[in-house]
This record gives sequence, C-alpha cells and structure tokens, in this order.
Amino acid sequence: MSDRPLPLLFIMSNMRETGGAEQSIATLIPHLMEHARLRVFVENDRHHDDLQRYTGPRLALTRMPKGNAPRALWGALQTLRRAWREEPPDAVLANGHKGSFLLAFAKLAGLPTVAPTGIFLRDFNYYLLWLVLRVLPGALYLAPSEAVFEDARYRRWGLVAPRRLLALPNAVRLGSTPTDEPTDEPPFVAACARLARWKGLHLLIRAWPQVRAAFPAAELRIYGEEVEPEYAAELKALVQELALSDAVHFCGYQRDLTPVFSAAAVLVVPSLSLRPGPETFSRIIIEAWAHAKPVVAFATGGPRYLIKDGADGYLVAEGDVEALAARLRQLLADPALRQRLGEKGRAKVREKFDPKKLAAVLLSRLLTTPRP
Repeated sequence: MSDRPLPLLFIMSNMRETGGAEQSIATLIPHLMEHARLRVFVENDRHHDDLQRYTGPRLALTRMPKGNAPRALWGALQTLRRAWREEPPDAVLANGHKGSFLLAFAKLAGLPTVAPTGIFLRDFNYYLLWLVLRVLPGALYLAPSEAVFEDARYRRWGLVAPRRLLALPNAVRLGSTPTDEPTDEPPFVAACARLARWKGLHLLIRAWPQVRAAFPAAELRIYGEEVEPEYAAELKALVQELALSDAVHFCGYQRDLTPVFSAAAVLVVPSLSLRPGPETFSRIIIEAWAHAKPVVAFATGGPRYLIKDGADGYLVAEGDVEALAARLRQLLADPALRQRLGEKGRAKVREKFDPKKLAAVLLSRLLTTPRP
C-alpha cells in the first residue's frame, strides 16, 4: 500500500447565500473524499452547517469573512494565504463567482497561489468573468450545461475554445423507491423557486385558472424564499385578483424538499431568460426525477438541455401560459403518463447524474489541468 498522501483540493464555496451551487458541491463532497483531502472555504452559515455532517480527517472547513466590503475581501485573501502556506493544494476549484474573483485577486496580489485551477460558472451573472479570464487563462472552466458556454456575453469576453471548457452536470442521489400516489387528498403541482421575477412564477399563477377549470381540487404549492419583496407582494396580489386563494399556496423556504418531491404529482420550472437567468441547469428537475416525478419547464437555458420533450417531461415555449396550462392539465389527467415520464427521468438520473461518477470526472480533470 502506498504511503503517498491523498491529493489536497481547495474548494472556494464562499457565497453569501445558499442555493443550487452549494447543494451541488455538497452532493459531490463525500465522493470527492474517497480520493482526495478537501479544504472547503465557506462564508454562508447554512452551507457551513450542512457540510459539517461530512467532517472528518479528509475534510476541513474554513470560515471566510462575510460580505463584499474591502475589509472583508482583504480578510478573505489573508485567510486563503494562510491556508496556502499551511499546505499548498494540488488543485483549486472556485464553486462560484466570489471564489473565482478571490483566486484572480490573489494572483494579481502576487500571492504564491499557483495550482491547477477550476472555475465553475454557476449562473449568468459573473460580471467579473472578463477579469478572471484574463488573469487565469489556463484554468479549466466548468458549467452545469452547454447553455452557459452559449451565452453571448461570456463568449464575447473569451469563454470559447481553445480554452479548456467542460460541461459537468449537477449530481443528485436517487430518492426512495416511488410508491403509488395517495388517493385521499387532491393532487398538487409544486414549484420550488425563490420568489424572484426571472423565476416566472407570475406566469405559472396566470396559467392556474385554466388548470383549475379542469381540476377544481388541484393545488399549486410554491416553495421558496421571498428574495424580491415587491415581486412577492405582486404574486400574492395576483392570486387574490384571480380568486385563487384556496388553490395557490406560498409555502416558504423548506430546507428538505424530499417530502415535496415524494408527494407532488408534477414539478414545474417556469424560469425565464431574464437576467440573472435563465437557469444554467435547474437542479429541481433532476431532484424530481430522482423521485420518479415528471417535470414541465419553459424551453430556455438548462432545462432545454435536460428534458427530452415527451420522453421524460415536457418543454413549453418560453412565456406560453396556455401551453403550460395544457401540459399541466394533461399530466394531472393521466397518472400512467406521469408514472412513465417520471420513471424515464429516474433512469436518466441513474445513468447521467450519479454523484460518484461525476466526482471522479471532476477530480480527474482538475488534477490534470496544467498549472496557470
């Protein structure tokens, strides 16, 4: 048996909020730990608490200063420098915009932080990507789907071949074996999204009267934080205007959505192309599939690459309220169709989104990336 230590991977997961990026890296961490030691730099309390379940000899968590003020950024830079001096990593992964900027800033500041580097582009709002591309030209640039590499602004900044580009989808664990839907309560459609305009929830609510006309007992349940208070108020006023108070329910943020995926009849992703959208991937889709549930989504961004229309879900032209309502009615009317599409999605999860396989691909590509 070799006494050679496992490679050390730094993961810059120092975002201010908790969302799909943090969930995605957390899914990979136990499998990355099978082949590497990890030091994860975290700013968000919720993300830190979530990762603590994996703590052990192969995982160290390092808290970063909070905020984007100059003092906080300088403190983050010094934290990174101290960690690098303690033990230089064999590779570094920036799991978000702030982490990628910090790595670029470190290089500009002349810190001895040379290592194979990966930059994971998780959304379309990396407003300093042009700087990162210039400072870290030899990095491996990753994205959850090809939608990111097709973005006109990113391409204009230079995110094109022959740079090293890799579309690495998000991973998800399979849910429990699906069971028959309960028959003692009406079916519900779930939308799991922050209450922000680009998530398109106003169009979903406008589609609901057409769904309700065919299924008076069906409910729409929306799970997500009110990150845009004015938009949240607009949505609630729209529910009142359309007389849907007994049919559309705002359920707030729910940390564990497993019960939702298990019980919902259909998941819907009405996200739009508005900045900071569209969805780069849409983790909700594969989470629904992991529980053998069908998904309806607008055909933009990541969902356009994920869903095979009519095979494992439905894609609807962006903004088409009538078509969205028609697909929801079709699925609510046909339990066998829901089961068929959901099982196809579950099979796709098993084949393409297994965390063990994707962690191996990520680590292999990072460790073989040339040093900048």
